[in-house]
Amino acid sequence: MSKPPAMQRSRSQLATAYAPHSLFTFEGGSGGCMALPLSGNPPAELRPITRRLISEQIQEYFEAWALRAMRGQNLRHPVPAALAVDGRVLSEDAVRVRLGELEFQIPDAVGYVPFPLAFACTRCGLHRECRRLDRLAADAERFPQACPTGRASCANDWQQIDVVLTHWSGEIEALTPNYRHWVSSRGEIRDISRCSACDSERFFLRRPPGALAGWHFECVDCRTVRPILQRDRRTLELLGPQLDQNLALVAEMNMEPVSYRASAAYYPHGDRLLVFDEDEYVSLLGASRVAQLEAFISTRYGYPPSHLTDGEKERLLVAAGRENEWRNYVTMRSLIDTLIAGGATPQDQIEAASSGLAERETDWNATVFAGHQAASPGIVAACRERQNYVRRFDPVRMSVDHHTLVEEKLHGGQMSDGKEVSVDVTLLDRFLRPDGLTDLQFDQLRRESRRRLDLLGVAEMRLIRDVRVCEYTFGYTRTSSSPTVTRDKAGDAELPVRLRLFDKVQVGDGARHPVLCLLQSNEGFYLRLDEATVLEWLDANGVIPAPAPPGVGLGGRLIEEFAAIQHDPTSRFSRFLDEYRRERSVPRRAYPLVYTLLHSIAHHLIGVSASMSGLDLGSFGEHIFTPDLAILVYRRGMTMDLGNLSSMWRDRGDPQFGNEVLDQMVNPVSLRCGSESVCSHRGGACPDCVLIPENACLTRNELLSRSVLIGRGTPRWDDNGAPLVGFYEIARRRSALNSSS
Repeated sequence: MSKPPAMQRSRSQLATAYAPHSLFTFEGGSGGCMALPLSGNPPAELRPITRRLISEQIQEYFEAWALRAMRGQNLRHPVPAALAVDGRVLSEDAVRVRLGELEFQIPDAVGYVPFPLAFACTRCGLHRECRRLDRLAADAERFPQACPTGRASCANDWQQIDVVLTHWSGEIEALTPNYRHWVSSRGEIRDISRCSACDSERFFLRRPPGALAGWHFECVDCRTVRPILQRDRRTLELLGPQLDQNLALVAEMNMEPVSYRASAAYYPHGDRLLVFDEDEYVSLLGASRVAQLEAFISTRYGYPPSHLTDGEKERLLVAAGRENEWRNYVTMRSLIDTLIAGGATPQDQIEAASSGLAERETDWNATVFAGHQAASPGIVAACRERQNYVRRFDPVRMSVDHHTLVEEKLHGGQMSDGKEVSVDVTLLDRFLRPDGLTDLQFDQLRRESRRRLDLLGVAEMRLIRDVRVCEYTFGYTRTSSSPTVTRDKAGDAELPVRLRLFDKVQVGDGARHPVLCLLQSNEGFYLRLDEATVLEWLDANGVIPAPAPPGVGLGGRLIEEFAAIQHDPTSRFSRFLDEYRRERSVPRRAYPLVYTLLHSIAHHLIGVSASMSGLDLGSFGEHIFTPDLAILVYRRGMTMDLGNLSSMWRDRGDPQFGNEVLDQMVNPVSLRCGSESVCSHRGGACPDCVLIPENACLTRNELLSRSVLIGRGTPRWDDNGAPLVGFYEIARRRSALNSSS
């Protein structure tokens, strides 16, 4: 076959709606085509670490998909791996995605060919089809020869049929009266193309108004009706032998008629990741650096160096040039011991002196003693078992990514145009400061912004001007975007949906599977919640995080709890979060509750920002850093970033309320729902309040609930039943106490 013609669209469209193997029509709605991978797309300029991370994410995606699709619930036979995932990623039924077989491309164009090659006469409905694209012109010349009225009187006006046959295996075919079946005696597939009554090969396609279920073929010669019926060849090959033993259902093999304009004909699959300049901390996630990773996590969250003696501490401090601090520490410690033994010193004075020593130890643990901690069993388990975690939910990876984000973006200095990479929204720079304000008005604006952040329980909020993200697409499914489907004729059986790679493109002397990469650099908002407020909120809802030594941050305790719940099949974080889709099924624990809190705040911010920036909900993306109680909400898009978020922040600033974005988030009206009672009954999350388009959400809108913010209910998964105390309620209470004091 010759090289197909190429078509250009926006890069985001080419990576999704027009990605390889999708079906589309050109403007005007006529002329169906199938998109094909294109070798001529330019390579994506990605650092080796980014390429490796993408390939690892694709590997994990296929593994999780296979595990879910192969569970074979209510089927009579085990599901073959080849019906769950593309055979090209299987090696002895194990998933193996090799980095060397992937080609990272920028989607500048896509190839296309006419599809389906099935036609019907506009006058009589005679069905004709072509089996090979290179013979289309010649076959079309012969179509009139089959006309029931004769070639001379044939209307010769043919319409491409806009319905195709598709199957959850990923196969798609033109609508045809031919059908295939399994011949038990021969152990093979046989095609039946002729009328069973008169042996004719000509059929009319009858398309009565209404559902596709009413469509059928009719023999030209004897008028015998033939239903639209076809069986998927690949599925029939694998399961045909089991039909004779009644171990397989015919419904598992039947293809379905669907309009090629319908979403069921094609679902692209991909993921996203943050792109950083340095991999100093990301490299700690390598299998050979587990010990360093344990030390890094222990240091970050304040685990004490339990194995250091006084002599070792003194040696480290002397080497760091902080010998005087050690001497003062020893002197104060001895004095406190003496005062305690004397029994005359007031207890509050002793506690104050001891608190000073604790602060000094905390500082040393985070600096001089960093890397000398003996990791707790929970941290050890999290670091050593994390290869079994889903990457987007792995708290250890979140911690590493967050630390890198802080180093590169929050403390990232200036950009080439002189602007700061990130700016605290309570301080602002001249590019974010509203015009025409006096110094007194500006000071008032800052105070009001800070007050509203306190009411939201936010310790820090910053605008980041250079959020770099790589979104990529690598494969597709048909009939469903999930690993399983159910069909009425199959009863309650879960049928496996096969995840497929894009077909290979020629790269040099070899061929590779394209991965379509969208590299973006846009603005975003970073928020970090106040840890004390989160702890009080958890306590108000009867939730106690995993125990830890004094001085250990909540992040460390959350990591330990995550490691524990991953061993619990009722509450673990699987890729598709099946455990949290069931109502009242998961115990109320700190990690899922905090994740739901952060995720709901991210969607709240997205909703308010969308209403004020001119961007739609699908134009936003999100990242969650659970151990650090932080979120990142950013603009998604391949078009030029015109400063939508920074312009919004500047234009919405006012001394009376700080910033309208924050003022709106504080306003209870922003979380009212048009489906109030129904929404609350279903867990407090619906399109009327906190849901956003699934392709923009990290979890496809799972682990969300207004109830974690404002109370009046519980998340769908929470088995406790008692209404939550809202996080914003706790934040308001703490803010009022701080103001009065």
